[in-house]
Amino acid sequence: MDLSIQQGDLVFAVARALGSVPQKSAQPLLNCFLLEAEQNSLRITGTDLDLTTSVSVPCTGKAPGRIAVAAKHFNEVVRKMPRGGVTMKLEKNQLEVTYGDGRGVSRFPVQKSDEFPTPPSFRDGTKVTMPGETLARLVDRTSYAVSEETTRQSLNGVFVHGSAQGIAFVATDGHRLARATCRTVTSDLNRDGVIVPARALANMSRVASDATSPVEFTVSENRSHASFTAQVGEYRVQVTARLLEGPYPNYEQVIPKDNVRLLTVTRSDLMDAVDIMSSHADSNTQQVRFSVSEGGLEVSSATADYGSGSQRIEAEYKGEGMEIGYNARYLLQTLRNIPTEKVVFKLKTALSAGIVEPVGALPQADEELLCLVMPLRLPDNAPTAETVKAGARG
Repeated sequence: MDLSIQQGDLVFAVARALGSVPQKSAQPLLNCFLLEAEQNSLRITGTDLDLTTSVSVPCTGKAPGRIAVAAKHFNEVVRKMPRGGVTMKLEKNQLEVTYGDGRGVSRFPVQKSDEFPTPPSFRDGTKVTMPGETLARLVDRTSYAVSEETTRQSLNGVFVHGSAQGIAFVATDGHRLARATCRTVTSDLNRDGVIVPARALANMSRVASDATSPVEFTVSENRSHASFTAQVGEYRVQVTARLLEGPYPNYEQVIPKDNVRLLTVTRSDLMDAVDIMSSHADSNTQQVRFSVSEGGLEVSSATADYGSGSQRIEAEYKGEGMEIGYNARYLLQTLRNIPTEKVVFKLKTALSAGIVEPVGALPQADEELLCLVMPLRLPDNAPTAETVKAGARG
């Protein structure tokens, strides 16, 4: 291996590939980067077997080569080097990196790369192409609802499937659900879809938002792996993930069809009220109370330990009044990912799932968003802002 490369290009590749390297692995090669040099490009790969990131950046190659170096140490050193030209050359089982017009040199022990994991083939897979910004939005609008519990592995990822509405990204943890769709992205993915780990989508989303050409999403023929490939200027980034085993729950069954009580509010006003009231809420349940009436909406919370508070905000509502409990954190995460000025809650009863949707069209006319939040049961003896205030006076 003998090549010349710009320090900025090298740092970009190393930083992206590092996201797939495990914190510490019993398999020595998994703690390494695989460096593959060709005439005009250097490809750097990191993997933990479940997630692999490969980044190709331009270089001027004098001699090809394939070696493995300790990932974290290599990253730590090269990101500290000054910007400008860097040369990389294999000398006596060490990778010699010269920088600063030859004034500095760092040497790294290398390992044999023969047994570095080989990525799966996607030659006969199912391909979907979409703009990078579209992919990033679909991921951002759903991934917050992915379950963090390990007992139901299928919920630890985003369900991506084809539908009459184009392509859909869905996530749920049983307490909330988010579905984002794009009508203009067509695919051969059927309703069975695939479950992509949230970590893989998070890695790819950061790259996709900067992509300078459409992102290619490919599912292997046996549906065991998926890859996302993006071009970022002169850089080519590929993220490969082992898919989660299904089946994914039939989420459409839990989306209510007869929620006819509509509560329309300004999103920022509601977020501010919920955020303040969450400071009075129980640290475990994070429960806040919605008191809904034709006169508007009051958000309140009261606990013996953290006191109480209430805030009225303007809202449009017609129908019988209700008292509903919600987890403040779940509500805030949902509201942050709806990009419209106003949102509408479609309600039925205080104990049934509520749909939360944007009011009006999204900024992207070909996209749709539906969110669902499960309520919390309000205990019969739950303190209210008034009872806590009265107790403090007594």
